[in-house]
Amino acid sequence: MPLRAFNRSLSARLLVLTIGFVMLAEVLIYTPSIARFREAYFLEKLSTAHLAALTIDAAPDRMVTPELEIALLNHVDAHAIGIFKQDVMTHMLGEETPRTEASFDLRSTMVMDMIMEAFDTLFQRQPRIIEVIGRSPKDARVVVSVVFDEAPLRREMLGFSKRILALSLVISFITAALVFFSLRLQLVRPMQQITASMTQFRRAPVDTPVFPASRRRDEIGTAMRELAAMQQDLKTALKQKTRLATLGAAVSKVNHDLRNTLATASLVYDTLSRSTDPDVKRVMPTLFRSLDRAVNICTQTLNFTQEHPPVQKEPVNLRLMVEEIVDEIDTGFFPAESIPEIAVDIDPELSVALDPHQFHRVLVNLARNALEAGATRIRFAAQQRPYGTEILIEDNGPGIPETVQATLFKPFAGSTKAAGTGLGLAIAKELVHGHGGTIELAHTGSTGSGFRILLPGAV
Repeated sequence: MPLRAFNRSLSARLLVLTIGFVMLAEVLIYTPSIARFREAYFLEKLSTAHLAALTIDAAPDRMVTPELEIALLNHVDAHAIGIFKQDVMTHMLGEETPRTEASFDLRSTMVMDMIMEAFDTLFQRQPRIIEVIGRSPKDARVVVSVVFDEAPLRREMLGFSKRILALSLVISFITAALVFFSLRLQLVRPMQQITASMTQFRRAPVDTPVFPASRRRDEIGTAMRELAAMQQDLKTALKQKTRLATLGAAVSKVNHDLRNTLATASLVYDTLSRSTDPDVKRVMPTLFRSLDRAVNICTQTLNFTQEHPPVQKEPVNLRLMVEEIVDEIDTGFFPAESIPEIAVDIDPELSVALDPHQFHRVLVNLARNALEAGATRIRFAAQQRPYGTEILIEDNGPGIPETVQATLFKPFAGSTKAAGTGLGLAIAKELVHGHGGTIELAHTGSTGSGFRILLPGAV
């Protein structure tokens, strides 16, 4: 993998984050550790000083020679030692006590104070002479005071810090490597496989094999199985779309041939209509209607196979649109034995954001279906609801049979007429969904049917 690609990869980010988090954890651990190291140094110094001062008790008249006093102080690495019992000094080593630059009383020091003082020692550039006061680890009744140089303490604290840093780096890299390879095996590699499959599928969806379903029980396994199912569904849909495109081309040719046949039949019909033969007069209208119905079916099928243009929404006065459809019905645009009774129950001020051409087609399909079913009354109603605009189209037709209701909006399956294609409601549903809305059968029965359309929002 190229270095630049690795730097941008999820694996590299996981590696860096793991090292960073481990180092952060080590810093959080180091902070109290360095304070505890300093405290332990002080306690050891107090313990050694206590033992050195007790040597005075073994000397004649509790007096030590200057040479022994210097040797004891050098052993403790201190300038002066004082022993107190009940606030009274009982032992003393070092007659001339140098001036101290800092004093630390372990009897009253809090944890945060110890941490701050430890870092103050680490960052102390100039050597200091300090005094430490605390209870002896050998005898809690004894208070020991030690004056000594801070430089050796700082050197040991720096050495401890370097050891902690080296150990932290080793732990960080080992942990990061383990986490890196574990996550790469469990997460990154499956994601790379999913991404590669998606990329290959996008380039050649039909020829690309379906992603193999995983048996993993975690989220990655679920994603793999869902990807495999989605690719299989898409391949099926694409194959169906290809077949529909082929069907559309075939229907287009059949439609063209049928129109030519219908034109020829029209000429023959005009000629034979003047015939006095009763059999001819009886057969010719039926033949002509059959050809016309065949052309209509081919035309509807061809229109269904064509993709609808994108929805171009604009503010539309819904009542004016419905009144245009009413005018088309009154002028005989729709096939009806007699002019039906049309009722429009829509607020003249109601305006809805929709595609006027596509939604006009929806209402026309619903009105045509009602008239072709034998309805003599149609009612258009619309109301503004909190969730959007509700549109209701009702008729007084014979109703929709229960056997058809389950497949009412499916292409080639939802027709109630023997010669129908079932595409009218399927196209209407597709166009309504393109507007972000829904269409459903509100009610049906012997007194008529009603369709409800819900569109989101209003102008």
